Amino acid sequence: MKHILEELNSIIDTGLEHITLPHKKGNSIRIKNYIVRQNSKGLHLVYDCTDNKRIAETYFKTTALAIAKNLAEGKNIILQALELDSELLKHYNDALFFKKTIKTSKNETVREVRRNRLDISMYKSKKIKKDLDQFIF
Repeated sequence: MKHILEELNSIIDTGLEHITLPHKKGNSIRIKNYIVRQNSKGLHLVYDCTDNKRIAETYFKTTALAIAKNLAEGKNIILQALELDSELLKHYNDALFFKKTIKTSKNETVREVRRNRLDISMYKSKKIKKDLDQFIF
């Protein structure tokens, strides 16, 4: 308990401006001067409030949060994150296709091949998600 109190005092002494804490309000998440919002098409948009301009457009919230958090900390990972986002989208779409084929195909060989490909897509998706999480945590 004493250790926790010391950490809290340390945070208060250093000031909260050095810590990137996300704040959710309505349909947006704010991290320092960056905002993440989802548009009507389901895309996640990252805005810079100081310049009032859109920085990135992602398919997954994890990617948008990774970009916003790292920009708030002074690191530019936009290109890396967008590449991971694109790759994750590919595996997500592949998984949807494989699931549909498994469900509708009457040929057992086709279903078995699609199950294997689905496993590969799921594995790669989890790996990419873990890579994006490393940017956040």
